[in-house]
Amino acid sequence: MKLYDNIIDATMEALKEAPVNKVPYAPGNAWKCLSDSEFIMQRDAGLELGGAGEPSVNYTMVTTSDRITEDEVLIVGKDIPAITGSTAFARIVMLKTSDLGEDQDQEKAFQTIRNLEFVRYHVFPEGYMVRVSSQSNQEQVRISTEALRKKIDFSKVGSAYISKYKEVSQVEKVRVIFITDKKIVESLRGNADKVDKITRTLTHILDGMPTDCGHCSMKAVCDEVEGMKELHLGKKKPGKE
Repeated sequence: MKLYDNIIDATMEALKEAPVNKVPYAPGNAWKCLSDSEFIMQRDAGLELGGAGEPSVNYTMVTTSDRITEDEVLIVGKDIPAITGSTAFARIVMLKTSDLGEDQDQEKAFQTIRNLEFVRYHVFPEGYMVRVSSQSNQEQVRISTEALRKKIDFSKVGSAYISKYKEVSQVEKVRVIFITDKKIVESLRGNADKVDKITRTLTHILDGMPTDCGHCSMKAVCDEVEGMKELHLGKKKPGKE
């Protein structure tokens, strides 16, 4: 599965513009999660991420390559305890999965990718309210004063996300990236748009997209993304994985 590999590479290249704090995944460090979403009122909020007009980016990518070799949290910019006001925010997830078997069962493989995309809607860190806009690829976070008092930080929240993703049997490694550096957040908007186009194209394929490329509204995506056209037509190019 190479559909997102070029965007993974471009994302990691963008992170070179600022120092990156790498924290290995520690299950025991995961922030407590609730069974359902929590509403944090403005009067109880201690911090806003990606709100008040600040840029925000969110996207998830899947690969079967070795681009993700370990479970880890990457933090670019200020961590939660060091933030004192509204700030730009991005949360990006990269998933290394086992072979999804797209050559034998495309529908099952595509459904797995779509299910992995939905995991983000089912992680509820205590005192950490997430508002996601799938149409604009944005994610805003409101953190309670109580969570700040308990010393919440990105490594703990990231570990909670990793734990949730690893409940999916096909997931082997997870990289969760938190970014509060405004320049880098803004630079990743184009990548978010590309990921969204790929994911929407997969959805259309699942829904029975026509195989006449000349009359297909997603032709531009298939032409640009390696492996997309082969998956769409249900065959592989000679010499391609």
